[in-house]
Amino acid sequence: MKPPACQCTRLFSTPDGKEVLTYLKHLTKERVLSASASDSELRFLEGQRFLVHQIETLIRQGTEQPQT
Repeated sequence: MKPPACQCTRLFSTPDGKEVLTYLKHLTKERVLSASASDSELRFLEGQRFLVHQIETLIRQGTEQPQT
């Protein structure tokens, strides 16, 4: 399956899409767990961060290499 870079770029370039991406970043990349966080909590958050990073990568690819 080919990554939908152009679709992600279009979707997250809208005002609503930008707001959703900002919210996802707030929930993941800007979140700090306490020192008492369990291994599973850390792994779960890292998985969420990875997914947001993948979305950002697809947006960047769709911007740099628009589909003709």
